[in-house]
Amino acid sequence: MLPIKSRVKKDLFPKIMKEGVFLHGNNFYMRLLNRNDTLSPLFSFVVPNKVKKTSVGRHLIKRRLSAVVEKLLITLKPGISAIIFAKKDVSKAPFGEIKKEITELLKKAKI
Repeated sequence: MLPIKSRVKKDLFPKIMKEGVFLHGNNFYMRLLNRNDTLSPLFSFVVPNKVKKTSVGRHLIKRRLSAVVEKLLITLKPGISAIIFAKKDVSKAPFGEIKKEITELLKKAKI
């Protein structure tokens, strides 16, 4: 699980949604904001009810996303904040595909 110090705080969430850059893939889309500081990257994950009805399923997807980002955290540039939203198809995707797509989204963002 992603450490609390690496998660987006509630007060930063609206700013990312308003000013962040939009990137999309097959199973995810991302809002990305460059904070222009030297602090560690911050991430948050959103899995709506339309993707998975049960909270157990939504938390499973969030844990998978968190595991992928946690492994990539040391290679990312400092000073960025990102919110990753899951699309409906992600519930059927294997872990390897999730990892590949998140990595491609981050490369597309050049971070």
